[in-house]
Amino acid sequence: MNYLGHYVYNHEIRGLKPEPYFVMGVALPDLWPRFSRSQRIRWPRVRQARAADPHARHLRRGLLNHVAADRQFHTLAWFVDGQRMLKALVSAGEMPPTLLGFLTHIALELALDQRLVRDRPQRCADFYDSVASCDAFAVQRRVGLLAGVDAYGLAAEIHGFVARRFLSNFAQTDALLGVVQYVLTLTAAPTTPELRVIRRLLDAAAEIHGGGGWVHKA
Repeated sequence: MNYLGHYVYNHEIRGLKPEPYFVMGVALPDLWPRFSRSQRIRWPRVRQARAADPHARHLRRGLLNHVAADRQFHTLAWFVDGQRMLKALVSAGEMPPTLLGFLTHIALELALDQRLVRDRPQRCADFYDSVASCDAFAVQRRVGLLAGVDAYGLAAEIHGFVARRFLSNFAQTDALLGVVQYVLTLTAAPTTPELRVIRRLLDAAAEIHGGGGWVHKA
């Protein structure tokens, strides 16, 4: 869920040139649930793919970069400790443990992007400009081949994603609340947590990032 976290990690911390189709590939796994819950990226297929053109190669590199970065990010001590701290703020009867684990996870990710937006709003424009410079229909076609899925309709989702530019709203906690509520509609969660509980988690996650968090510890 942290589009800007990935962008900053690759292009500010690691210093990689923000090649548009690579940026698009990195963003796709987070965008994918909005596109489809039935069509899944076949990761073994992506790993084995031999991309025939530069744009496809950049997309593949971006997809695999996202997975590798997540694997590292989610095992960092501050992330694991942060989840534990957030879980301690919720009483046993307020939500099931599995749902609590899910919410603390996305709260930390969303709060990271909020911190990055607040620190430098231009990051949003840079990120969206890179994505917008890709040919969405070419992305749809190439990702369908790379990931072994029917990606019809992905181009329309990319166009909508660029048009909404919702990350610029992340400076406001209410925008994060809306994202959490939307994400919950995509899950099979047995209950919907009260907004006050979700806000409590988001506010506490923002405090964790107040000390710099992963941005300075990666």
